[in-house]
Amino acid sequence: MGLLNVLSKFGKTATATNRSASNSRGKTVYADSSTVSSDEVPYYREDSYYTLYSYPDSMMQTKVITFEERKGTAIPSARGLYPAQIMLLSYCETGRYPKPNGGYPGFWWFEYGIRDVGHALENLAANGFLEWAPKAHSLSSLKVAELRGILENSGLPTTGKKADLVDRIVSNIPEDQICIPSYTPKYQLTELGRDELEANGYVPYMHKHDRKTIEHTTSDREFNVWSVNRLFPDGNARNWKKVVGNLELERFDMNMAKHDAEPPKSLTKEDIVQFLRQHKDYIEQQISADADGLDAELNGIALKKAGRDDEALVQFCIAAGRGFDAPALYKEAAILFHKYKMYDEEIRILKLGVKNVPKLNEKHWQDLNTRSEKAKELVSN
Repeated sequence: MGLLNVLSKFGKTATATNRSASNSRGKTVYADSSTVSSDEVPYYREDSYYTLYSYPDSMMQTKVITFEERKGTAIPSARGLYPAQIMLLSYCETGRYPKPNGGYPGFWWFEYGIRDVGHALENLAANGFLEWAPKAHSLSSLKVAELRGILENSGLPTTGKKADLVDRIVSNIPEDQICIPSYTPKYQLTELGRDELEANGYVPYMHKHDRKTIEHTTSDREFNVWSVNRLFPDGNARNWKKVVGNLELERFDMNMAKHDAEPPKSLTKEDIVQFLRQHKDYIEQQISADADGLDAELNGIALKKAGRDDEALVQFCIAAGRGFDAPALYKEAAILFHKYKMYDEEIRILKLGVKNVPKLNEKHWQDLNTRSEKAKELVSN
């Protein structure tokens, strides 16, 4: 196709970005952990991790806003829940809480102001949003040997695949007689909890958004769960996809909430080739624009996650043509070209990566080189 020949013509010289911070703040203090139950302590980091300031002793130092303080500034949902509580519902939806294997992530404190996650979960359960899941829900996380042990102890056959073993346990052993080694009860959403999460889907959406900003960014550029929360003054956020999508269109020239709501496209190599050809002039025009490629890269990553590979490649080509120096850009683009067996284009994008990514970034630069050599082997064979 030769489309990426355009990129070498317009490719700009990459520049490295330096960041610095000075340490000039006072004494560090920590959040109160006295309410954390003794059986939950192992699921948190040491107390000294939960400082009252994010990035303590640096230029980025910012006071953590506790959940109680959030209640005075954030807008509750129609049912009275705040973003932090809705995020907890999102994590309980997967059956990992309480006492997750990897412990509670630090963002519960630094982003949502919750130091005692266990008691926050208990509060949600007391108000009808959560309930204990049946033991059977935990069976799929067990190893085959453990499942066979449960069956053997009950005098049941132990043959078959994992799914067969789980079905046999559920069908033949009463809930209160299922003995799971080191069993930890987990929460699941009630019908009320499921509806609450669906009605406020902007919370988990913004939590993982590639473009979210830190708080206290200038008001016209702030983009995070708290700034979006203020867009629903009456607590009714059921139309959040339209609201957030329009905001994304205004800020980033792309409605990502809409893409997130749509099913992934079913594409072929021919579809990709035709789409890129149709957008060749647009790509050239955008490469010539006075921009560094960051926005295009982020757009591409968001589109790739949404399964819109053709649109993602257009954005990746723009970012690469601008000489952007992020290794992930070239890796993600190469993965997509490889997926559609477009090996010549894969080689070209990787060559641009080798050219634009600084050699000082040795590990990633070498990875691009290695990928390029492997792609060449595929073409030669």
